[in-house]
Amino acid sequence: MQEAPTPRNEQKRIAALQAYNILDTASEQDFDELTQLASAICGTPIALISLVDKNRQWFKSRYGTDVTETDRALSFCAHAINKPNDILEVEDARADERFKNNALVTGDPNIVFYAGMPLVDEEGYALGSLCVIDHKRKQLNEQQQLALKILAGQVISKLKLRKKLLELENAGKRIQKLNTLLTLKEREAMQIIEHTPMSMALHTGEDMKIIFANKMMLKAWGKDSTVFGMPFNVALPELAALDFPKTMRQVYRKGIPYEQSEAHMSYLHEGQIKEFYYTYSFTPLKLEDGTVWGLLNTAYDVTQNVKSRESVELAEERLRLAVQSAELGTFYLDSATHEFVSSPRLKELFGFDPEEELSLSAALAQIAESHRYKVASAVNASLTQGSAFDIEYPVIGYHDNVQRWVRATGKVYASAEQGKAPFFSGTILDITERKQDEQRKNDFIGMVSHELRSPLTSISGYIQMLKIKAAKSNEPTITDIAEKAKRQVDRMSGLISGFLDVARLGEGKIKLNCERFNIARLLTDAEEEVLATVSTHVVNFANVEDVIVNADIEKIGQVLTNFINNAVKYSPFNSTIVVSCTTSGQVAKISVTDEGMGIPVEDQAHVFERFYRVESEQMKVVKGFGIGLYICKEIIESHGGKIGVNSKLDYGSTFWFELPVDQTE
Repeated sequence: MQEAPTPRNEQKRIAALQAYNILDTASEQDFDELTQLASAICGTPIALISLVDKNRQWFKSRYGTDVTETDRALSFCAHAINKPNDILEVEDARADERFKNNALVTGDPNIVFYAGMPLVDEEGYALGSLCVIDHKRKQLNEQQQLALKILAGQVISKLKLRKKLLELENAGKRIQKLNTLLTLKEREAMQIIEHTPMSMALHTGEDMKIIFANKMMLKAWGKDSTVFGMPFNVALPELAALDFPKTMRQVYRKGIPYEQSEAHMSYLHEGQIKEFYYTYSFTPLKLEDGTVWGLLNTAYDVTQNVKSRESVELAEERLRLAVQSAELGTFYLDSATHEFVSSPRLKELFGFDPEEELSLSAALAQIAESHRYKVASAVNASLTQGSAFDIEYPVIGYHDNVQRWVRATGKVYASAEQGKAPFFSGTILDITERKQDEQRKNDFIGMVSHELRSPLTSISGYIQMLKIKAAKSNEPTITDIAEKAKRQVDRMSGLISGFLDVARLGEGKIKLNCERFNIARLLTDAEEEVLATVSTHVVNFANVEDVIVNADIEKIGQVLTNFINNAVKYSPFNSTIVVSCTTSGQVAKISVTDEGMGIPVEDQAHVFERFYRVESEQMKVVKGFGIGLYICKEIIESHGGKIGVNSKLDYGSTFWFELPVDQTE
């Protein structure tokens, strides 16, 4: 057991306490009513007004116990007065190092829960506390804590009034001031109920006469103060029909509290039948001899909370039905423990039986080896960086050995439970049929492209012969026609190559011939080619330091050329294009910036998708199939890099890609 430290102003505090002449005085109804209200509001069997003297704590008012004082060394309130502005709340004294060996905890009155609000006078001295005690673990809600503070203020007010009363007695004005204080006391009692942050009403007698109700309760009833003094069933026939008077009379007769949580009720309220949910309680108010003299009616309107919860539950049910209808698999992954929970449909997609356990490692093991690392990296990026998770990959069934393609989407969510780690959750959809359709399309594209190659090669040869013959015969018109035909053949050849690349990407047949090379070399080669082929724009290549990467130089060059050609294609004549390379840590970033038409924000997320083209008036005059940037994206991502665009409409665009810097010596 730890004794409470002595306050630094202890001598002055004791002097302030003694100045009230309150110690060892008889009980007073003013204070007894406050402890009774504190017990009722906080729902505890014991409530005390405790004054901490030099060696003891003495109880000016006690409700629920006959003990008048205890040794200060055992006092909980002696701890409370060290923080005059805060409530000391001990949810379980048996688990608190300060109190678990305290005789008041291990023996009578067997304290488990304690909450005490210091009684601080106008000079700032903590004289003691207004405290509530229970024999079981408990925690006050915000309204109860506020009410306890209000009641503690009333105790101090009564102490001040009592002190003034003594002074007036010495001046011969005792009788006059007693009458004033009596009126003030009644007014204060009404103010306590009025300002308590919950619906409250006071009833007396078998007919549950309404003595008083605060504004919150009157609003709940849909009435005004004209109901004061009326029996419950006369004043509130709407609620009397719900059998409230019977329940209230039972509490009044037996002296046993009654509580209901989220009780549903419908009644006529301000002229309309309305639906409510209330958490309410009826608490008997007793005299010292146990006689019930009244009933405290308290209530919280929880209608909005209940309806909000029901709305969430309905939304969850609709989502569950939608998931079932779409045959989606679902998963949950705890970011701290890596606990993996999967739905029966997800297990089915991975070839497991519904009753089998499926761990994260077992799920990853069923992913085709070609995609396993990519999926694991995407999961880790989502967990550690909050990155979006949307990925397609093949899985091999555990039992049936059937290959299925799935699309997995997910997101990291903050846990609703305080202190618990976030979790990663999402869905998995079977896209095998779509992938098969794509494969058939790719096969068709590949076949058609191969078939077109042969006649196109022959046409190119014939045009070349025509150009030679026209040059020998000095026929400029035929030479010009042949040159234009050659440009169209070259364009068609480029389109066919693009379609072949798309087909190969779909089949995973594009091979990378990686080597270590200096990006400065790549940009130098690109600059020489641009100088020879681009005369309509100013293309500036920024100085580049030596940066070594391990990549396929031809494929990376293809991406850079595509960016430069697009910049030329989509920016005004004679405008400037800037090609640059920067490094940050272990990443090299190559950018191509133009002064062109720019890309709308809603299109920027899609420009790297296959066959996607921005719809605008300017784009109508620029021909293309929307496969170039898709191929660029696949090339860069196959190198473990990133690709993107930053653009502002009418101000130009910056297309960029990143590659990891090679760290090998």
